[in-house]
Amino acid sequence: MKLSIQSKGELAFAGLLLVLGIFVLIETAAIPIPVAASNVGPRFMPYFAGGLLTVAAAWTLLEILRGRSASPEESELADPTQKFHFGRVALLVASVIAFGVLLDPLGYLIAAPLCMFGLLLTFGARRWWLMTVVSVVLPVLIFLLFTEVLGIYLPLGPFEGLF
Repeated sequence: MKLSIQSKGELAFAGLLLVLGIFVLIETAAIPIPVAASNVGPRFMPYFAGGLLTVAAAWTLLEILRGRSASPEESELADPTQKFHFGRVALLVASVIAFGVLLDPLGYLIAAPLCMFGLLLTFGARRWWLMTVVSVVLPVLIFLLFTEVLGIYLPLGPFEGLF
């Protein structure tokens, strides 16, 4: 079976979603259930979303392997003749994974700007000074929104005790 470049991209994306769905299911088992939890506990929604994601990704993988690849609609901006930019996709995935890995040890105020900078670079931003300013200011504003307005705790890492 020979897959087109478009099918390979769809296959990679569906495979990534399958891995993500399985990861969510495995990590959901580690969520502690409080003693006063009702029938619908804190694991319900992650199990539901992880299960749905896993089934949908597995189904999509099977359809692609059967040769039923989706054809792009005319309204889509993507040009199937353009070259697939693996480096950009890898940088995007690396930025998101780095955020998840660095969030607890470094805190939100360090992990989020690093992730934001990687995402801006991925999406084609090239003015370094503007990328740096946006990467610092936007996470700080989001941090203030969550902690001061919504009262939601975000990990502070080495800044613990300063705020």
